[in-house]
Amino acid sequence: MSRALRQASTLCVRPIGRACGAGARDVFRVIRSNPPTWDDFRSQRDQRPEATFNVSECQARGLSVFADRSGCDKVRKLPRFRGTWVCRVGLDRGAGRILHTGPQSHHTWWPSADFDILAQCCVESS
Repeated sequence: MSRALRQASTLCVRPIGRACGAGARDVFRVIRSNPPTWDDFRSQRDQRPEATFNVSECQARGLSVFADRSGCDKVRKLPRFRGTWVCRVGLDRGAGRILHTGPQSHHTWWPSADFDILAQCCVESS
């Protein structure tokens, strides 16, 4: 897990979002490699430490996910995301915190430090 994501796990998630696990759920994330690696689960802040974002610092330190696959499919049409994959991640108790933060099904997820994302990630056909 990246340093920025670990910091977000401790600095940001306590006051915001709801705990994952009140009923297991799947979320979807656009990834660049198949099989997925930890690089596919880096926050915006971790990817671009000096950038200014139009969201709160806590949100910049979380992971963008979607409640349904169609959100990822829309993102993948953007030039920057062509040639990417969609990963389904099963969130269960202990997965961290999640908050609906954007249009349609966009959420920000702050995984807990001990949640094994790669073990819960299943790449879906493109």
